[in-house]
Amino acid sequence: LGRAMMLGLLRRPVVALPALGLVRQRPVVAVSTRLFASRKHKKYVKFAKGYVGRANRCFRMAIQRVEKAWLTAFKGRKQKKRSMRRLWIARINAGSRLYGVPYNRLIPGLQASQIDLNRNVLANLAMTEPLSFKSVLDVTCKLDPYLSRRHIAPPLTPQQADIRALLAEVDALDDTGVDWDNVNQDFQELPALPADFVDDQDSSSSK
Repeated sequence: LGRAMMLGLLRRPVVALPALGLVRQRPVVAVSTRLFASRKHKKYVKFAKGYVGRANRCFRMAIQRVEKAWLTAFKGRKQKKRSMRRLWIARINAGSRLYGVPYNRLIPGLQASQIDLNRNVLANLAMTEPLSFKSVLDVTCKLDPYLSRRHIAPPLTPQQADIRALLAEVDALDDTGVDWDNVNQDFQELPALPADFVDDQDSSSSK
């Protein structure tokens, strides 16, 4: 073999060259398994499942995205409590002002009356159970010294006044002993008006 060929063979990573009587041994290196790093990598990649791009399979990208997500989630949990508290206060204030009691007087009144209802419960009552919320408000106005002196029922609107007058008339008729079942039956038994009569009424009203 020529010198160039000999140099070329020697440059190759060959373990043994029996034809030339040369032996070249590679050094034995002990490879240690990276157990902790492997577990850490798998954990972060598992947390990044569903992320877009290389973040769902590349540790270097996944650890940045996951830690950023944890930071945002921590802040979001704090902000959620603040936003829900503001929502509860707005609902309680809207429900209590219908009866002339603002929020800043209702909460001290509840504390003075020793009524242990938090804002979440009061907001749900104001939204879903207005009558129960009014009962709580009435008890608070009776027990609280300030509200018992200052609380004045808000004036009725014309529509509310008409409704209350109609309810009073119905109660008065009930006291007279009118059988409403027979009255309804009599109205149902009345003959229907002819179509010509209805058309005549419509034409006269239009004129």
